Amino acid sequence: MTEMVAPAPPTAAGRRQRRGPGRPRHADTEPRAYRSALEIFGRRGWAGLTLDGVASHAGIGKSSIYLRWNDKGELLLDAVRDLQRRVPAPDTEGLGIRDLLVAHARARADLLTGDYGPALANLCTAAAADPDVLDEIRKVDLARGMCALTEQVEEAVRGGELAPGTAVGPLLEAIEGSILVHYLVNPTAPAEELRAGLEGYVTALVDHQLRPLERPPVAA
Repeated sequence: MTEMVAPAPPTAAGRRQRRGPGRPRHADTEPRAYRSALEIFGRRGWAGLTLDGVASHAGIGKSSIYLRWNDKGELLLDAVRDLQRRVPAPDTEGLGIRDLLVAHARARADLLTGDYGPALANLCTAAAADPDVLDEIRKVDLARGMCALTEQVEEAVRGGELAPGTAVGPLLEAIEGSILVHYLVNPTAPAEELRAGLEGYVTALVDHQLRPLERPPVAA
């Protein structure tokens, strides 16, 4: 007689892919949930983000939310990944290190002064308070930040564009942190005025950080 083997329980991914009877699936459910998750997280932080709250804010049935995500951490991680996919990286092909840093600083400032800037800023403080839950989400965001340029800056040091012994990590952290403080933590002007002066600010910021690191011209 053949032994009956109980089927394995479905995985989390399998549970999210299956749909029982209920409302028909809407094509914009995920985008609406992502927008709502980022908006709520930006205003209320990690403690104020709930799946029920996202469903209500987005005008989505709770069952649709719970069929797709097991918890708010999964939803927020997907929302941050989706945001990064929708924001193209700057084209830096053939640029020297100074212009490369300016381009990435401009892109970072654009993101931080956009609709979801508060959510990205909250990732830093929330991850410090609850690293086990939010560290993966923070890393997804930082993968598009200034700290992702470590290899390019190290190559610029090896190639002679920057002085030997340049402290790569502190250089990139100084640029990233300055943008964060200038646009989010300590705004000194209305948001529209800050955005209007963005190009000049990031250019001056990068130049200020690089000036002590530039190789002096070789005497004839």
